[in-house]
Amino acid sequence: MPLKIICLVEDTAKAPLMGEHGLSLYIESDIRILFDMGQSRLFAENARRLGVDLREVDVAIISHGHYDHGGGLRHFLEINDSADVLMGEGAFTPRYAINGDWRFIGLEEIHDDRIKFLCKTESFQGFTVIRDFEDLFEKPAGNRTLFACSKGELVPDSFSDELALVIEEGSYLSLITGCSHNGILNIVRKAYDIFHGPLDLVVGGFHLEGSSEGVASRLGEFIRGPVYTGHCTSEEARLGLAEGLVNVNPLQTGTEIIA
Repeated sequence: MPLKIICLVEDTAKAPLMGEHGLSLYIESDIRILFDMGQSRLFAENARRLGVDLREVDVAIISHGHYDHGGGLRHFLEINDSADVLMGEGAFTPRYAINGDWRFIGLEEIHDDRIKFLCKTESFQGFTVIRDFEDLFEKPAGNRTLFACSKGELVPDSFSDELALVIEEGSYLSLITGCSHNGILNIVRKAYDIFHGPLDLVVGGFHLEGSSEGVASRLGEFIRGPVYTGHCTSEEARLGLAEGLVNVNPLQTGTEIIA
């Protein structure tokens, strides 16, 4: 069946839907996947408006342990009583941002038998979750203000728990990413290497600010299809990507992608 992606939460929204700083994507192919859950229960309210039944989700994935991607976890577990939730090992590590003052930006730790922690790249029926990205390219400059608690001390966050999703339908490859804290180039390169070829669709946040033409030229080595980006990708960065890639589109709450 065709791949369908519906954005349930993003920073901006198409009326009458509402947005918040965060990301949540409903993905439907041979399996129904919820990728990220925003920071509140808004993803569920928008899903209802859009006719998406979250009770039917087969599996959920949280890309990394930040409140704006996994804050809706408790709400999802209340709505859906069967889906496993895949998270990177270490996703509940306390996390903070500093912008003058320290601010907690991690997740409430939830204990539930349906939460499964991945410590390596794993393939499942209908999809692959990738992690452990190499530092072949520069990571986002914004990571400099982000920290994690390790052995009682705050240290620069390595984002070792970050996950990305690849859906393989025949020769068609779709990559879904949350915030790309490991660097969007490192993430697409890993997918490219695993599946031995370019990506046909890339959707998610790239954590880019300012001009991104240099990133765009390198992305073109690994992507041959459309790109949909928002959340932590600034408008200037998205326009910069469009200078180097053919088909770059804004991602908003309510965006529907059929591939």
